[in-house]
Amino acid sequence: MQSEPAVPESTLPPKEHEPIKNMQRAPLKDVQGVRLIEVSEKAAVEVQLSKIQEKLEKRKAEYAEKMKNKIAEIHKKAEEKRAIVEASKRGDFLKLEEMAAKSRATGQTPKKTIGCFSCKNS
Repeated sequence: MQSEPAVPESTLPPKEHEPIKNMQRAPLKDVQGVRLIEVSEKAAVEVQLSKIQEKLEKRKAEYAEKMKNKIAEIHKKAEEKRAIVEASKRGDFLKLEEMAAKSRATGQTPKKTIGCFSCKNS
C-alpha cells in the first residue's frame, strides 16, 4: 500500500462535480472563484427568501379567509337579530290593530295610551 503524496488542496484544480463547499476553499486571488461563490451564496439566500415569502403569503391568505368567515358570521347574527326585532314589531302592530278594532266595535276608547301623542289632551 502506497500512500499518495500530500498535496495542498489550494494547488489542486477544483472538480466540476464537487460541492460548492469545496469552492469556498479556493484562494481569494482567483476572481472567477470569488464570483462563483458570490453567485451561489446569493442564489441560496434568494431561495430561502422565496420560501419564506411563500409561507407568509399562505399564512396571510389563511388569516384573510378566517377574517372573512368572521365577518360573514357577524352579518348572519345581525340578520337573525333584525328578523327577531321585525317579528316583534309586527306582533306589536297586530296587537294594536286588534285593540283598535275592538274599541271601534264597542265604541269605547282604550284606557291605555296606544302611543298616539297627538291625541293627548293638554
